[in-house]
Amino acid sequence: MGSAAEPGRRRRYTHGAFDFPREFDHKPDDHRRGSLCDRQCAAINNMQGDLGDVHSGSHQHSIMTPRILPVISTPACCQQLSDELPICDSCPLKTTITAENEVEAAKLSNNYKFGFKKWKSHVTARPWADRSEIVKELYSDLNVIKSSRGSTVTCGNIFYLLLFGWWLSLVYLLVAAVMFLSVVAAPYGKLCWDLAGYFFWPFGKVIQKVEADPPLRKCNTLFNKCTVISEVSNPKESTPLLPQHNVGQGLAGDADATYWHRTDTYVWLLLGYPFLAVAHSLVCFISWLLVFIIPIAKMNARTVTRILLLPPEQVHVQRVRKTEVPLDAEVILCCYRAVNAYYYKYAVDGINVFAVNLLPLVIVTLVLGYVDSHNRFISSPVKFTLSLLSIMPLSYYIGMAIASISAQSNFAVGAVVNATFGSITELTFYITALIKGTREGNKCYEEIVKAALTGTLVGCVLFVPGLCMVIGGIKHQEQKFNSRSAGVSSALLFLSVGGVFAPTLFSKVYGRLVCGECQNITHNPLGHYLCQNCHFDLMANNGTLYYSHVQPLVYTVSLLLPVAYLIGLCFTLKTHCHIYDIHISDCHMPGHHHSAVVHWSRWRALVILLLSTLCMSACADLATEHISPILTSSTVSQYFIGVTVLAMVPELPEIVNGIQFALQNNLSLSIEIGNCIAVQVCMLQIPILVLFTIFYPTGFILVFSDLHVYASMFSVVLMNYIFMDGKCDYFQGTVLVMVYFILLAVYFFAPSPAGC
Repeated sequence: MGSAAEPGRRRRYTHGAFDFPREFDHKPDDHRRGSLCDRQCAAINNMQGDLGDVHSGSHQHSIMTPRILPVISTPACCQQLSDELPICDSCPLKTTITAENEVEAAKLSNNYKFGFKKWKSHVTARPWADRSEIVKELYSDLNVIKSSRGSTVTCGNIFYLLLFGWWLSLVYLLVAAVMFLSVVAAPYGKLCWDLAGYFFWPFGKVIQKVEADPPLRKCNTLFNKCTVISEVSNPKESTPLLPQHNVGQGLAGDADATYWHRTDTYVWLLLGYPFLAVAHSLVCFISWLLVFIIPIAKMNARTVTRILLLPPEQVHVQRVRKTEVPLDAEVILCCYRAVNAYYYKYAVDGINVFAVNLLPLVIVTLVLGYVDSHNRFISSPVKFTLSLLSIMPLSYYIGMAIASISAQSNFAVGAVVNATFGSITELTFYITALIKGTREGNKCYEEIVKAALTGTLVGCVLFVPGLCMVIGGIKHQEQKFNSRSAGVSSALLFLSVGGVFAPTLFSKVYGRLVCGECQNITHNPLGHYLCQNCHFDLMANNGTLYYSHVQPLVYTVSLLLPVAYLIGLCFTLKTHCHIYDIHISDCHMPGHHHSAVVHWSRWRALVILLLSTLCMSACADLATEHISPILTSSTVSQYFIGVTVLAMVPELPEIVNGIQFALQNNLSLSIEIGNCIAVQVCMLQIPILVLFTIFYPTGFILVFSDLHVYASMFSVVLMNYIFMDGKCDYFQGTVLVMVYFILLAVYFFAPSPAGC
């Protein structure tokens, strides 16, 4: 029905931009429910080797559909298509998702729908058998002797020696001297002497507990090498710093009854153990904060809770060489590398390690901010900086909670949660800033809020997708995306920008231009005047223009924009969901279709969401409380501070998500992250601020300066021009990033707004 009837008519199909004939209506088809693996294997085994040349018996054209998101558990044929390769199918446009359980599939599906917060991290526990060896290495207990290893002299190990090894060894030597001087605890002195050499350079050495049941060993008699099988065969992402069964074994299960009746034990616990525990705890704390040397943190935590609480005669330190067979004893500690670059993937109960490490910063910020309210110990700029840094982990927790609730609920509940809490980070700061500006009678806060709104809009339209295109383009020569689905949010973005700036354009047409400071540079009454602080006066004649025309227009726009947002949700989630057409594949190995084991249940996610929102409000209150000295003493324009720091810092978790999507050749989600945030700014955040002004008069007027109007409109036009053809590369991303930096330079050199 295509080429035979109209031989001269040709259609060009790409991964993301499709021009369908009308015959291809969206209809349910049994063929679409077939196994994805069968179609993939057929494509791979095709003699022509062309993935786009698998034809249906009833169609002359093959329509290539993009396969998005990686395969978690698939047969060998499917694993070859784990990247963004096209899947041939004779059905209409379809995005195929493979996931290990229904909850994860719902989260992945929500990522493609307008109105849902895009989230990269898993909300369910991933099957351990399907994890890569690199990831499994992150959760190891450091109690496995590996037969063949390279040289232990590496940059990371030398870094450990310079940072920790030398002084930790010195502490052991001092404690050993104390134990020898006590005479009674001489066995512990010998233990400390051995451990001093171990912790000076622990790599390639093993600490074993002798006189215990020999562990299971797997030996190669030909090469005289043995490997001790780890006690923990299936660690999880929620694995703590130490396995639960190891903690306290030195206190209870490992020592016999006579151990606690010995005099040297109490001398050791009073004069030796406390100093070493403090030293190891300090090393453990620093190593955990540095993330990439978490193996050092595990090693020191194991030492404090296990090794130092064993009888000294049961601890044996030995260097493992390739030609030696270790003792038939339980392996307590064996470390080969101090640094592992992949620890940025480490998670605790589904929470990324960086978010875990930044959580104490939130507590410190709140304590210092409200206890030291008069800045006796900490200055205002430091508190402001801490408050902004605390917003980043809280944004992560809010995003994780939203994704968890949405993935375990229907689309209506998910859409409501996303619309309600998706913008809570920015709204808390904007509202607290407006309240503070009203109490102090300072219009500068209102201008800062407007600059932050514009900065978020421009940054999410230019910087976020541009950066993702550059980073993704380095790995992938050309990236393609569904331009039709991106067009939905682009159309809403055009509508929202036009609606938000309509009162501004109206005021410039009908307002009266007033200049505050004018100087006659020629000293001639008829000469030239140089005027500054010019603005359009809307309050002339007792505010007739504003109250009769501008204010009703603002209220009208603030009502229409949320309605348009709801219509967009209905369009993408209900009536025209086939634009996204998410198809959950049944591509799984037999027995590997795991049930959903969620990190956070719905109630737990809801509690975390509410607590994070409460802490976010407190941090936003502290940020606005201590921003005044920065605004008054800074030589940089207040416009620049609002557009950069206040606008983009809360969006850092979203930027990280976008970069991860782009690296997986899934640029559609990287673009949608920026578009959805920009649409929420215009269609939800600004109307909420206007609505808040009705109940709590803050003096917020929806009239922006010319710089905000031109920057926003130019950014939206450029973004739609770049995304018109449904494909991009790193050069186009560079253009977006460069334009963003040019706009930042304009804001940097712009004079501060009037009243600041």
